Amino acid sequence: MAATLFVDAFGCLIPIPERVAPDPEFRPDPANPLDGYLWSTFRNRSEHMRWSIEEGTGTSHLWNVEEAELTFHLEQSRLGFAQVGLEVNPATPLTPPELMTHEEPPPGFDPSQGGWAAVPTHDDAGPPTNPAVAISPLIQCLADSLRWFGETQISAYQVTGYDLESGQRERFLSSVLGWFSVVMPTSLTPAVVTMASSLQGDLLVPEVLVRMQGTGADFFEMGPLLAAPEDLAAGLDWGWIALGRADTGIAVSMPEWSPAAVGWLIASAFEAALSLESAPQALSVRITRQDKA
Repeated sequence: MAATLFVDAFGCLIPIPERVAPDPEFRPDPANPLDGYLWSTFRNRSEHMRWSIEEGTGTSHLWNVEEAELTFHLEQSRLGFAQVGLEVNPATPLTPPELMTHEEPPPGFDPSQGGWAAVPTHDDAGPPTNPAVAISPLIQCLADSLRWFGETQISAYQVTGYDLESGQRERFLSSVLGWFSVVMPTSLTPAVVTMASSLQGDLLVPEVLVRMQGTGADFFEMGPLLAAPEDLAAGLDWGWIALGRADTGIAVSMPEWSPAAVGWLIASAFEAALSLESAPQALSVRITRQDKA
C-alpha cells in the first residue's frame, strides 16, 4: 500500500467575506458551513500545476487528491489541511474484450459465480511517488489554496505520512538548494522542527539531526537539540495513526520563511528518517517559525 500524506497549516487567516460566504445551493453541513470549499480549490490548484491530473484525463503526476478542508473557523490556529494519496499509477484492470481473447479462461474465472472471482490486471502499475518528492509542492499547493480565501499569516506547517516505506537516501534534495543561493540576512528565519512517529520520538530526533546536518549547505543551519514545548509538538490527536510525540526538537535557521524553504526542510527530515535502519511507518514533522530576538 502506498503512503498517504496530510499537510496542515497553522496561523491566522483574515477571510475575504465573499469567498467564505456559505452557498445556500450547496447545502453544506450546518456544523461546518464551509465543508467542501477547500477541497475544490486545492483540487483545482493541483490540476492547474499538473501535480495532479483531472480524473479520466491521464495519470496523476505526484498525488491523488483525497480530502481538503478549511478549519480556521472551527479551531483556534489550524487554518486548513489536505490529504493526498501517493499511489498515482495503479495497475489497469483488463477489459472484458481483452479477457475474451483467451482460448482458455484466465486464472480467477469462477463459472459457478457467473463472472470473475478476481479481475486480472495489466502489468502497468508504476511505483508510488516518493514522499520526499511530493512534500514541497504539497505545502505550496496548500499555501496557495488558503491564500485564495483571504490574507494568511502562517506560523507553522506540518506534514504527516503513514504506510511509509523505508529506503536508501537518494540525496536528490541537494539539487534544489540553488533556489536559496542569494540569501538576504534580513530574511533569515529561526524555527523549531518537532516530530512524532510510530517509533519512540526522542530516539528518532537525534538520529534524524545527524543525517540532516550538512545537507543544507550554508543555507540551512540545523541544531542544536532543544526541549520542545507542547504547543510546538508535531502530530495531532489521531488515535488511528498512533503517533508518539517527541519532547525533543531541533533548532534550525532558514534562509527564508516560505513554502519552498519549509518544504525542503520537512522533505529532508522525511528522507533522513526513512533512511534509518529502523524507519518509522508513520511520521509527522512540524516546523514552527520563531520570533527573532
